Amino acid sequence: MILKDCHSGIVKYEDKDYRVRVVSGIDNNPALYFKDDNLQDIRMKNVLVIFNDNIKGCIKANCDIVVHKNPGYPRMQEYWMGECEILDVIEIIQRQQDIRASVDISVQFRSETEDRGSFWGTITNISAGGIYMVTGQALTIGEELSFHYSFKNVEREFHVMILWGKLDESGDNGYGLRFMNLTEGAETAIRGYVFNVLREQRARNREDLQ
Repeated sequence: MILKDCHSGIVKYEDKDYRVRVVSGIDNNPALYFKDDNLQDIRMKNVLVIFNDNIKGCIKANCDIVVHKNPGYPRMQEYWMGECEILDVIEIIQRQQDIRASVDISVQFRSETEDRGSFWGTITNISAGGIYMVTGQALTIGEELSFHYSFKNVEREFHVMILWGKLDESGDNGYGLRFMNLTEGAETAIRGYVFNVLREQRARNREDLQ
């Protein structure tokens, strides 16, 4: 399967970007649900689609899309849906290439493991793809955690999965985690937060050099 854990994307058609909700199907043929109501029954041939996959990263692909009325409307909010056939993959940009920022954010995590409960950890590195967290709690690879934080104006609940672990230089346990099922608003908030942190750090560095 080309898509592993994809829930959103952008269709570039006739000089316009259409944001879509992605539901993965079999044989690499996902369903695309358009958030723009200004569409019609149409066949989009060999168009560029950018899939935001939580596991594989940003996937750019040429696709054929047959757009028609969503049979699930109004139970589903999108009036239009597209049957998408991925023709070929142009590029895959791994999440590890997302811009990262060094931070110091202490938050309370909650584990989905029944006997684990809640514990405190410190996020020391963050990107739109995931976080690096240091904690005295021993955790396991594949374990799913959640935490609450306001990266912009709204406090949100974030879900993450542990991908790897090591002994941190602080002497505590260090874990690399990826975000799971990020909404567009949550991803935008994180990217904006990372941008602001890096901008402030660059400003401080310039002041130190003066």
